[in-house]
Amino acid sequence: MTLFSWQLLFARGVAALAFVIAALLDFGATMTLLIWFFAIYVFFDGGYSAIRLAQKGSGTCPRVLIALKAIVGVAAGIAVIILATQGNMVFTLLTVFAWVAIVGVLEGIWVIRNVQNKEMVLIIGSSAYLALAICLQVIFAVAPQAGSGIYNWIVIGFSAAFSAAMLGMSWAMRRNALRTSGSKPSTVVAH
Repeated sequence: MTLFSWQLLFARGVAALAFVIAALLDFGATMTLLIWFFAIYVFFDGGYSAIRLAQKGSGTCPRVLIALKAIVGVAAGIAVIILATQGNMVFTLLTVFAWVAIVGVLEGIWVIRNVQNKEMVLIIGSSAYLALAICLQVIFAVAPQAGSGIYNWIVIGFSAAFSAAMLGMSWAMRRNALRTSGSKPSTVVAH
C-alpha cells in the first residue's frame, strides 16, 4: 500500500462517514466526537506517513511530501486537542479545515505526478475544496454570535461532503490501478 493509496483514502472516507452517523445519533456531542475522531485519524495518518518515510522505497512519492504529511498530521492532532480543551471552537474548526486543505494539496501533487486518467480523481477531489470554502465562509459569517448548533451542522455537512469525496477518490484510484494492472473492475471483490 503506497502513501496515498485508494485503501487509505477509503479508510478516511469511512471514518468521516462514521463520524457523521455518530454525530447525527448524538447531536449534542458533535464537537466532542469531532475532536476525538479527528485526533485519532490524524495521529494515525501522520504516524503512517512517518513509518513510510522511515522505510526504503517509499514508492513514487517524494520524501518531502511524506515528511510534511507526517508533521502536519501530528501537529494538527495536538492543536485540535489543545484548542478544544480551551473551548476555542472557531480555531478548532479552522485547524480541522486547514488540515484538510494542506493534506489535499499534498495529495493533489501526488495525484498529478502519478495517477493516470487524472480527470476523475481531480474532479471528485475538488468537491472537498468546495465544501471547505463553503464551511469557512459560513463560519466567518456567523462567528462568534452563532450558537453551537450551527457549528454542529457545518461540521456534519462538511464531513459528509469530505466522506463522499474521499470515497469517490478511492474508487477512481482503485479503478485506475485495476486498469493499469490489466484487471477488470467487475471481477474484483472489495474487502
